Amino acid sequence: MDLAYLFRALLRRKWIIIVSTVFGSAAGVIGTMFLPRNFVSYAQYTTGFSQTQRVSLSLNEIFDVNQIDARFTNVIETFHSPTVLGMMAYDLLLHDLESSRPFRILTDKEKKDTVYLRTDFEKVKKILRDKLSDMTLLTTYDPDEKRVFDLIALYGYGEFNLSKKLSIERVPHTDYLDVTYSSEKPELSAYVVNEIGVKFKEFYTTLTTSRTKESLSKLDSLAHSKQKQVDSLRKVYEDFRSKIGTPNIGDQATAAMSGVQELTTSLTTEQSRNNELKSQLISVNEQLATLNSTTVAPIRVENNNDEILSLREKNRQLNSQLAQSGGDDPDIKTKIEENNKRILQLSSTSPTAGTGNSAQKLSEKKEELQTQKINLETDLKASEQNIDLYKSRLKEFREVAFSGGGAEATANALQNDLNIAQKDLEKYNSSIFASQDIDVAPDFNFKQTLNGQPSLKPESNHRTLIVGISGLSMLFITSLFILILEFIDTSVRTPSFFFRATKMKLLTTINKIDIQKKPLKEYFETGNQIDREKSSNIFIENLRKLRFELENCGKKVILVTSFKPKEGKSLIIESLARAFSMSKKKILIIDANFSDNSLTRTFSAKPALETFSLGSQDNAIDKIWGITTLTNISNTDIIGCNEGNYTPSEVLPKNNLLMNIQKIAQHYDIIFIEGAALNTHADSKELSKFADGIVTVVSSKDIIRETDKESIQFLKNHTGNKFVGAVLNNVNEEFLDF
Repeated sequence: MDLAYLFRALLRRKWIIIVSTVFGSAAGVIGTMFLPRNFVSYAQYTTGFSQTQRVSLSLNEIFDVNQIDARFTNVIETFHSPTVLGMMAYDLLLHDLESSRPFRILTDKEKKDTVYLRTDFEKVKKILRDKLSDMTLLTTYDPDEKRVFDLIALYGYGEFNLSKKLSIERVPHTDYLDVTYSSEKPELSAYVVNEIGVKFKEFYTTLTTSRTKESLSKLDSLAHSKQKQVDSLRKVYEDFRSKIGTPNIGDQATAAMSGVQELTTSLTTEQSRNNELKSQLISVNEQLATLNSTTVAPIRVENNNDEILSLREKNRQLNSQLAQSGGDDPDIKTKIEENNKRILQLSSTSPTAGTGNSAQKLSEKKEELQTQKINLETDLKASEQNIDLYKSRLKEFREVAFSGGGAEATANALQNDLNIAQKDLEKYNSSIFASQDIDVAPDFNFKQTLNGQPSLKPESNHRTLIVGISGLSMLFITSLFILILEFIDTSVRTPSFFFRATKMKLLTTINKIDIQKKPLKEYFETGNQIDREKSSNIFIENLRKLRFELENCGKKVILVTSFKPKEGKSLIIESLARAFSMSKKKILIIDANFSDNSLTRTFSAKPALETFSLGSQDNAIDKIWGITTLTNISNTDIIGCNEGNYTPSEVLPKNNLLMNIQKIAQHYDIIFIEGAALNTHADSKELSKFADGIVTVVSSKDIIRETDKESIQFLKNHTGNKFVGAVLNNVNEEFLDF
């Protein structure tokens, strides 16, 4: 199926395509007439991520672009979180209930809703104020809060309604966020883009404040523990100094050997600690890698932040007590473990990481692991420095031990240990001091840089675009539907399709004509051929081609048959008779189609075929003249038959007309015999033995099925060389060349 054929198929149905396209465009016009007017307001916020400060063990901030991108993603997700949208919805409903100029006024039909009729508006206002103050969401299992929830939906302020009209986008490569909102009122749009930033900042501040307090508590606990270590080392150093007084050279070797033993023990302990830190760092890196590849859908959970913070504060105090007791108190350790288990349980339902937003919770976990990673890396670096120092001092003490003297070396080693501990303590104290200047929301400095203003005119409804898309869509769909029909149509509608399906010789194609509108004889009227219609010219020329093929095939008695009934055999025979008569030929038509004697009825012929018998008479031809009927076609006679359910072998007498057909053929130039359809009757197979040639007529509407293939095999393999070819009838003019 080539492109030219498909184009012709579309062209043939051009009016269907045009009407469908116009209908689609009209539907687009009508649809845009009823589109609601929308007013869009725009606001802009800056996050200050590029200047952010965090509570960290490291005083040097590293500007990480990837981390900032992740923060922007978290901020945008937080804007769309149930808590922020919920607070915005509560604020809007409270505004409409209290303001003299509400954004939305319910219709009379909506006011008849049971939700509206059963609402205690004073109680609703109180619930909304409490929720906005506590930043908690409504619970549907509470009857009063469920009514408030339904009222929000009635006003159209639900989470889904707000979210689908709210757009939060980052201005590429900047600290700015663009916030847009679309609604039916310009004041409502401006109010949302301005107020949602406030709701976001309140919620985000709650989250970051919790994390800041937790980090400060951890730093404070570490500083207390390190202070205790410094005090212990200072006491050991001072006691040792007071003991040795002025160094005695004789005691140096003994002191140095003792120092070697202590340093060896310390080195072994420090190496063991170093290995443990490395294992912990590997574990933290693996957890970070797992979290980076994990996405968590947001869920709603209950708020347990206060209890979690309380438990963590208790742990901080317990850690301080544990450090003061030397780190070996089992009761304090047990309490810390129980508090940690309780914190873990509350964290699974706590909004600390996002008040129901699992994506925010995942971000908090990653930040906690990052902090732990920094601590481990710092401790690991300090441990490696200690190992190097222990090795250096051990080498020095061994030299002193074997050369005599060691008390001063021991004192120097204790002094170095004290200096290392003091530096660690200074680091923790510096971090705590730096943290005091950080804002309560330390992750960013969120500010609104552009206030949203009510729009002066509604957004364009894009009528031209919608109408164009509607029309083009109908054009495409209609064309595609037509092409699909062409693809699934397996009829032999073109000469090429016919040949691929049958592999039969095609004598000619006959174009489709309307004999109801124009009688067949008018197609053959002589006159100026230029004045004749195009379809008439094509029809006549194709019949002339067929006449030429039959004249040159060497056959005189031609059986005309078909695969199925109503394929146009009678029309082809009548047309051929007229075509041969135009070339001054004498023609005889024999109607042997007992199932449908349409030729007999058309020419009002004598139905004598079944009863005629020559017998032994010598004047056979004179008797034949008596049963022929002269037609309105010049030089053309016809012998008719009766209509009945029988075959030629069952009804024709002995020495019948067909058995003497060769004698009759001497008096005619060509004889046409019409037989019944091959698929449904055996008539044509029985008649084939009386004919010189066989021509089959096939309609272009036919689909070649298995029964047709059996008839094709009969014509090709069981008729000798009698089969002349096929005529493809009723072909659309645009398909004649394919």
